[in-house]
Amino acid sequence: MKVYDLLWKKTEDEKTGKARWEKVGVLIEKEEGKKSIKLDLIPAANWDGWLVVAERKPKEDFFSKEPEIDLEPF
Repeated sequence: MKVYDLLWKKTEDEKTGKARWEKVGVLIEKEEGKKSIKLDLIPAANWDGWLVVAERKPKEDFFSKEPEIDLEPF
């Protein structure tokens, strides 16, 4: 199973041009190829409708503790 973070570009610094990203949820990909999305929030202000899927860094291991909700929508 692979877990990816879903991010949206919240703002962009006018001076440096660097983007500020906010995590809005996760995409879970199972061994058999099924994918599920769990949204924690929906971006509102200035959102263009696009989300970025980014590989989760090891220190943010999603399953290091038991999930509090059932992530089995299939």
